Amino acid sequence: MIMNPVELLTSTHALLAHQVRLTIMATLASTTEPTEFAELLNTLNLTKGNLSAHTQKLEEAGLIRVTKEFVGRKPRTTYLCTDLGRQEVRNYLSKVEGLLRQTQESVRDV
Repeated sequence: MIMNPVELLTSTHALLAHQVRLTIMATLASTTEPTEFAELLNTLNLTKGNLSAHTQKLEEAGLIRVTKEFVGRKPRTTYLCTDLGRQEVRNYLSKVEGLLRQTQESVRDV
C-alpha cells in the first residue's frame, strides 16, 4: 500500500520532527545509561539554553527522564530515554524507512 509521505511522517511523534530533538533522542536511545548534561552538550554541539529548552519539551512529553542532583557541591543533570521515548524513536525510524523504500521504488518506476 502506497502511503502519502505527509501521512507517513505525521503519524510519528510531533516532537521528533525537529532535527535537534531527534538528535537528542537518537543519542539517548542508543544507551541504557544516563547521559550527563555536559556530555550531551559537547556531543551535539549545542548551547546550554538550546539543549535545556529541547530537553524540557522531551521531558514534558514523557520521552526522557531528567534527574537533577548535587554531587558534592556541584549540580549534576542527567538524561535517560524512557520506554515511551524508545518506542517513539523506533516508530519514527520505521516510518522514515518505509518512506525511503517507497520513494526508492517510485524513483525506479520513473
